[in-house]
Amino acid sequence: MTIVAGSGAVRRSVGRARALVWLAALVIPTGAALALAAALGVATVHNDSMNPTLHSGDTVLFDRWSPPGRGDVVLLTDREGWSGTRDALLVKRVVGVAGDVVVCCEAGTGRLLLNGAPIEEAYAGAVRPGGDIPFRVTVPEGSVWVMGDNRAASVDSRASVSAPGHGAVARDDLRGTARAWWGG
Repeated sequence: MTIVAGSGAVRRSVGRARALVWLAALVIPTGAALALAAALGVATVHNDSMNPTLHSGDTVLFDRWSPPGRGDVVLLTDREGWSGTRDALLVKRVVGVAGDVVVCCEAGTGRLLLNGAPIEEAYAGAVRPGGDIPFRVTVPEGSVWVMGDNRAASVDSRASVSAPGHGAVARDDLRGTARAWWGG
């Protein structure tokens, strides 16, 4: 008969290792799922203000953490009542960021001017892509200037240009930056 010294200690050590493996198998995926849920969101578009890019019924996957830049499509809380329902979730495109000067419109082409230069916006259409409402705004710190791609049907920053914030949307009212979308 062979006696192995410390065999009880070995069994306890193996038991602890197995318990740690099972715990890691539960904690790691759960933690990853929680981090993913905190970082990403999904929303449904409810109007056509972003045609032709987005249509009513489309689904948008958005990132809650990345700061938006010019040209990004963002989701925002409607604090101005542009949708007719205060605090509704809207989808718009960032035209200007803090410090930018946005002007409508370049003579002859109707294009928006950003910091003195016309911007190309193929998604906004060829006829008066900047819209019909003349304005000149400097985007305040901590804000963005947004417009829908369907300029003729979008109620956006232009609707509040004469209000105290000059139509700018506070970064705190942004819910995220769209990263992918698909038809509904």
